[in-house]
Amino acid sequence: MHIPDIRLHEPRTIAEACELLNRYCDISKVLAGGTDLLVDLKQGRITGIEHLVSLRNIDGLESVEETGEAIRVGALVTLNQASGNETIRKFFPAMIDTIGSMAAYTIRNVATVVGNIAGAVPSSDLAPFFVVAGGEAELSNGESQRRMKVEDYILGPRETACGEYEILTHLLIPKPPPRTGISYQKFMLREANALAVAGVAARLTLAGSIGGGGGAGGGRDVGGVGGTGGTGGDGGTGDKRGTGGDRSTRGTGDGEGGIMDSCIAMTAVAPRPVIAREACAFLEGKEPSKEVFREAAAIARESARPITDIRGTKEYRFDLIEVLTERTLEEALSRARGE
Repeated sequence: MHIPDIRLHEPRTIAEACELLNRYCDISKVLAGGTDLLVDLKQGRITGIEHLVSLRNIDGLESVEETGEAIRVGALVTLNQASGNETIRKFFPAMIDTIGSMAAYTIRNVATVVGNIAGAVPSSDLAPFFVVAGGEAELSNGESQRRMKVEDYILGPRETACGEYEILTHLLIPKPPPRTGISYQKFMLREANALAVAGVAARLTLAGSIGGGGGAGGGRDVGGVGGTGGTGGDGGTGDKRGTGGDRSTRGTGDGEGGIMDSCIAMTAVAPRPVIAREACAFLEGKEPSKEVFREAAAIARESARPITDIRGTKEYRFDLIEVLTERTLEEALSRARGE
């Protein structure tokens, strides 16, 4: 296996990069970190590419900015740079924990946050986090920009809503409201440098007084719940576009600490991140408890559309989703309470 002969372009502006994409159309690709793209080219998963348009010389894409009510992450920010950023650590410790579970440390020195979303692989770790956090993708064609929810940006395996001559330049994450907690947990077949067999992100916002405060955060790898099996695949089947509607549900919370807002998203169990909308609707307005979370997890399980592949059977993935959902809800609750 080898990388085919490819010409590398290094534009200095987004406009120049988009013009190159326009000029070379289907035989060009955007290059940021390249940890997925170069492997795909080497293995022949992507063919016919003769030009790579590098973003590394374009100013403004290498920073994390706090802009009013959101955090803005540029396309050249690596996973390790994001993990070490104080603003992200302050508002989104769950993102830090998610990054820590991804790949190997040396790869995280090169791989980018935006690239993990732009690649649109079914087992993306950051995709469910951005979905539950209400993240947005910022696209540019060199002349104008537009934004859309991350959940709408990813259409299916390696398929996105990015226009033919557009570039995903930034990801935006709104700052969480008070009494909000986020958790991401996944199961892998080994401790590091492995794709998720299944993963779940959950966000809870509680009603009532702020009390002890609490930011959004949490996330860790979890132990197994059974055996694995199966043969080759990429993590999910079913309709590419999934279901429509809002990303979360809202309730009033009958008593102090009731669930006012929630979102649960799953990865590696469908062609794109799946929102467990029925489970979120079930949580609306309820007082959080182990029993409530156990029932919500059982409902969330039904939203998954897993396949059997080399990492696990579809039956095993259904079980994982139920276990992981309950655990993420419990940790999100703890974070929302500031514990």
